[in-house]
Amino acid sequence: MTRKYIPPHSPFYIVMLGLLSALPPLAIDMGLPAIPALEAAFHIDIGAATRTLTVFLLGFSVGPILFGPLSDRYGRKPVLLLGLGLFSLVSLACACTGQIADLLLLRLLQGVAAGAAAALPAAIVRDVFTGHAALSRQSYVALVNAVAPLVAPLLGAGLLAFGSWRLIYGCLGVIGLVLLVLGALGYQETRPPQANAQNPFSAALSAYSQVLRNKHYLVHAGLLAASFGTMFAYITGSSAVFIDMLGVSSAAYGALFALTAAGTISGAAAGARLAHRWNPGRLLAGAVIASALICGALLVAALCGVHSVAVVAAFVLLSNVCAGIVMPHATHQALATVGQVAGSASALLRSIQMLAGASAGALIGLLSGNPLSVMATVMTLYAVLGVVFLVVSSRLFYSKKEPQ
Repeated sequence: MTRKYIPPHSPFYIVMLGLLSALPPLAIDMGLPAIPALEAAFHIDIGAATRTLTVFLLGFSVGPILFGPLSDRYGRKPVLLLGLGLFSLVSLACACTGQIADLLLLRLLQGVAAGAAAALPAAIVRDVFTGHAALSRQSYVALVNAVAPLVAPLLGAGLLAFGSWRLIYGCLGVIGLVLLVLGALGYQETRPPQANAQNPFSAALSAYSQVLRNKHYLVHAGLLAASFGTMFAYITGSSAVFIDMLGVSSAAYGALFALTAAGTISGAAAGARLAHRWNPGRLLAGAVIASALICGALLVAALCGVHSVAVVAAFVLLSNVCAGIVMPHATHQALATVGQVAGSASALLRSIQMLAGASAGALIGLLSGNPLSVMATVMTLYAVLGVVFLVVSSRLFYSKKEPQ
């Protein structure tokens, strides 16, 4: 009897891929409310407690690069199940550890495992769909993924109301286990057939060498990184702006963060619908240019002394709408010409995205002065960088026929 998997054209298939892609933000944001609890439990300062986030990001940036080529060599499904199984086990181990050093090591491994699983949905979309259908599905995956930052902090806070910080990691382990079962029963292998007798290390070198010579991939990876850097500059600087500078309460900050994060969801949803009606290149270009104009306007307002919660939130909301359009479109375009190394290309794309976010956050910390001006400056720098990549892409590619 033939096993019945989730059909690729079913909405449940996109939800499944979106949940896999949302694993990293769940693992990061669910733990945010538990930072004070970690300080008290391990008798450490806030710097040591927040390193649980840093090491996770470090592991996540490495995981896709390591496991992406393996998905091209052995298939998406074995790597997916390996990543989810390791994520679940390590999460449960985090819940049982009694030393901060052990927790940091486990969080590093958890990030690697999340990177192995979460880098594959973009490649799976590339495997199954083509043209406008692929672009639309990529936008809907981004839409599901964008919900995670809204839900995760609330879920973490709710769990803390019923138990200690260990309950959060236990819940992450259960989530990993549920996704493992879902992937095993619902996902049928999609890797294109290929004859590849190389060992994984040679395959990785060959795949990344091929990807890094692909100008189309590199330019659109730059667009994705610039857009994510713009958004992450806000994520990093928002608490200093809204709470410390503008004096809103923690509860109000949470509501504002949810509102602005909803901009990304709205952008992804709009991009998915407009993909069938507008030229993809023009839609991408319009969102990139609009982002630069919006961030520039926010910077001008900041330098002119406009310190209004409503004004800042409105500009950031519009910027995030642009990011919601740009990121799935840039992802689709980056993977449109990579052929049989889509897994490696997708993995590298996710790592580049995370490194861009980390650099934006680091730049926020390095600059001094008015928190709003600093945040707006970094947002504008990355938005303008996106325009630079857009100009390069238009000169190299869009004068010719666009890949569909």
